[in-house]
This record gives sequence, structure tokens and C-alpha cells, in this order.
Amino acid sequence: MAWFSRFTRFGDMHLVYGQEANMTCGIASLMMCVFKINKLQPGSTSVTVEKDICNKYAAANGSTYSPDAEGTYPQALAKVLNGFTSGNWQWHQTQVGDVAGVLVDKVGVTAGLGPTVAVNPVILGVDWDTGGSHWVVVDTIRTMFDAKYATICDPWDTNVHMQKFSANSPFIYDAASGGFMINLWGANKGGSQPYQGNSARGQVKAWGMIYRD
Repeated sequence: MAWFSRFTRFGDMHLVYGQEANMTCGIASLMMCVFKINKLQPGSTSVTVEKDICNKYAAANGSTYSPDAEGTYPQALAKVLNGFTSGNWQWHQTQVGDVAGVLVDKVGVTAGLGPTVAVNPVILGVDWDTGGSHWVVVDTIRTMFDAKYATICDPWDTNVHMQKFSANSPFIYDAASGGFMINLWGANKGGSQPYQGNSARGQVKAWGMIYRD
């Protein structure tokens, strides 16, 4: 896994952690939340934190974690987050029609342009329309001209997808759109298996949301 710096049209920068195996999107999402909230920076001193997070997840899951054979479970993810940040993280099976409204309430809304320092990220469990699921992180919501845009940090392609949405409608993630990036170094899973068409669309259903109160 590796860290990537991504910049958006709103003039802010987002750290995205790339998953190494097919089933480590949950671990990568954990990493992003811990680093964003605690204001940690990638580097040699952060390696200990990264290893500790992986070990704590295996302990919370009650078994040795096999990233190539099994996904990550929301209750264990929330438990690990409670050990690394302040607040009370919990998993919520939010109704599909309420996801957007809860997202606005928990993440908050930032108007205009410029960097955002304080963030309150939320992890979304996306159920793809064609089957399968994926964990992603929303760390900010920006507004411009009365429109809301969720900044989705996706560990699969290490991109930040800007997704326009309404707080009164179901939240739809279209991973094949809303992002732009240039890689000067490093590789990601999306490089060999890019998001395409309908298989990259999904909503937050069975896997719900993980956020702190």
C-alpha cells in the first residue's frame, strides 16, 4: 500500500491510501480516517502506526486477517477507529434514502474554495449495482452555486472523486466519473483494473456507514 496526494478543483489536498490486495479497502479506509483526523503525515515515522492499525484490526476481528481471502467487517473497523481517535465510532445500517442527509450532518459542509484543515470523515460501504461491495472515505463536502459535492477518497484507484448530490435524494457513487489524477510515481489497483461503466455504480445499502458521534 502507498500514500498519494490528490488535489481537487476546490483548491484543497487529500491524502489517499491505496489498497494493496483486492480485499483491503476497509484497512485502507481506516488508515485514511486515522491520518486525516490525527493530522499525521506519511513517512518513515508513520510505518509503526500503519502496522499497528493492521494488527489491531486482526485482533478486533478475532482471527488472523487474510487480505486476499476475506473482506473487512464494519463492527471491527469501528472498534479499531475507537482506539486511534477521539469520539464514538459506530456502524450504522442507514436507510438508503437517509444516507445523503446523514453524510451532510456528520461530515459537515464547507463553502467556497481553499484547503480544509479540520475534517470529520465518514466511511461508506458501497454495494455495487452489479454485485460486490467496497469501502470508501468521504472527508469533506463542498458547496458551490447551491450544489453539494462529496469528496470521495477511493483506495482502489487512489483517486478523489467529486460527486454532486442532493441531501434529499439517495446517494449514488459513480466511481467511473468525477475524478482526475496524474501519477508521477506508484501504482494502484485501478491501474490494472480500472472502473468502467455500470459496474462502477453503487449505493450505500447492506454495508451502511461508519461514523463517529
